Amino acid sequence: MDVLRTYCITLLVFVFAVVTPVAHAGTMSNLYSVELPVNAETQAPTDAQITEGLKQVLVKVSGKRSLNTHPVIRQQLQTPSTFLQQFSFTSRIIAGQNVTRLLLDYNSAAVDHLITQTGVKPLGIQRPTLLVWLVSDQQGYQDFVSADSVEINLLNSTARARGLPIQLPLLDLQDQTAIQVSDVWGLFEDAVQASSIRYRPDAVIAARLQKSNSGVIQLEAIFLKDGKVERLSYSGNAESVLTQMVDTISDQLFNPVVSHDLSYFQSGVAVKVSNINSLSNYVQMTDFLKSLPVVRTLKPERVMGGDVVLRLELDGSEQQLQQAIGVEPRIQAMDQQLDLNGFKILSYRWQG
Repeated sequence: MDVLRTYCITLLVFVFAVVTPVAHAGTMSNLYSVELPVNAETQAPTDAQITEGLKQVLVKVSGKRSLNTHPVIRQQLQTPSTFLQQFSFTSRIIAGQNVTRLLLDYNSAAVDHLITQTGVKPLGIQRPTLLVWLVSDQQGYQDFVSADSVEINLLNSTARARGLPIQLPLLDLQDQTAIQVSDVWGLFEDAVQASSIRYRPDAVIAARLQKSNSGVIQLEAIFLKDGKVERLSYSGNAESVLTQMVDTISDQLFNPVVSHDLSYFQSGVAVKVSNINSLSNYVQMTDFLKSLPVVRTLKPERVMGGDVVLRLELDGSEQQLQQAIGVEPRIQAMDQQLDLNGFKILSYRWQG
């Protein structure tokens, strides 16, 4: 039986390698819309609700989880209603309870323009597609997770939040010939790869969910992309482990697309300024640096609390930059630091 099954898998690999065309990206819809749970309908959404919705939209459209920490984004989040196009409420009965949701639609052109101001290119509606094989131990035995299960619903909602198109296998006769539950449970790369070819995905994840006696869920998975295999492992409740898995994969699939416009992050002089505790501080500090003749361009790289890291392209030397900054009483030089890659960062404290 094992010999016959091995032959079938080999045959499937050969057949689909011959007749299957190149994978096509998936299409995401409703990228500029979100639904938020609310207690009841109101005359209008609150600023907090509009802000939360805008944050979710920015992540979906840009593909970057960290985008909301960018100074440009943080500034615009103070007036979120300028991006809102329309809103509505919907109510329906779920499990005998009336559930109300707030639907927020944002202006796509305004959102795209905001994202490009950070140096990131919006991903667009065509995205890499992920095929998901998911099994779990259900009442003492392993089986594929059904399409209407809590786990798949969580997976779908998490993927929508990241703007990641996912596919689920049909689990029809052809799949049953090519792969068994034990193959996914054992994370056997060959069987997963062979059975995935028919779906033409851009990437494949095979994962198992195992619940301990204490209720903690352990997720183990293999991620297949461009002939490479990566093993993933997470522990927690169902929502947390599936969210971590989707976030990890989305970051890897989206990063080559959104990062090419951020090459300035890897060039220029890194300058870290601490004690930036307000938008006014940030504007004054960046205006001062931009006014220096030695500074050609200034790009914000990241914000961490009151610390801002900038990249400065210079029309001169680093020593000239330090001398120009040194005459300004509002900014005080601190000890130089190294980033995670061992590169020097010029450190200052804003005194304005």
